[in-house]
Amino acid sequence: DNLPKGDYDVSWCRWVLSFVSNPALLIKKLGGVMRQGSVAIFHEYGHYETWRFFPPLPNHLRFRQHVIETWRESGGEPDSAPALPALLLQNGFVIRSATPQIFCIRPDDAMWQWPAQFIDVYLARLLEQGRIDQTFAEKVRAELAAAEKNPNALMITPLVLEIVAEKTDCEK
Repeated sequence: DNLPKGDYDVSWCRWVLSFVSNPALLIKKLGGVMRQGSVAIFHEYGHYETWRFFPPLPNHLRFRQHVIETWRESGGEPDSAPALPALLLQNGFVIRSATPQIFCIRPDDAMWQWPAQFIDVYLARLLEQGRIDQTFAEKVRAELAAAEKNPNALMITPLVLEIVAEKTDCEK
């Protein structure tokens, strides 16, 4: 689908490139509708395998691998941020800033809920797909529950790269 034409000042893509089959086409389309001087902001995964717990949760590591594999099997790429600099340059954008967003959080941190809820939701999806069995899902949930009760548990979130790029080429 084409993006709607307009006089756009800003675009924001959060975790979009991980799920599209052709990130280059998306960036080309953005380049085609954004005016010179406008800003494109991206929050995309840069290294999904940074997501882990301390102390380690072995079943979570297996769960994370299932996530990566299913995204790739459906045409996505969990580590989509590394491709962005070249794609942006090819489409008239210049990176103005790039900042890694990675957090070390504890069970009492509100941010813990984002990945914890994802685990629950994605386990259901993996079960529905027949990719995992109930026993494995219960092991993952039990490990997470134990981590949530451990005041010294730490979770490292997946690395998200925030890229802010300016459209400098007015050719569309």
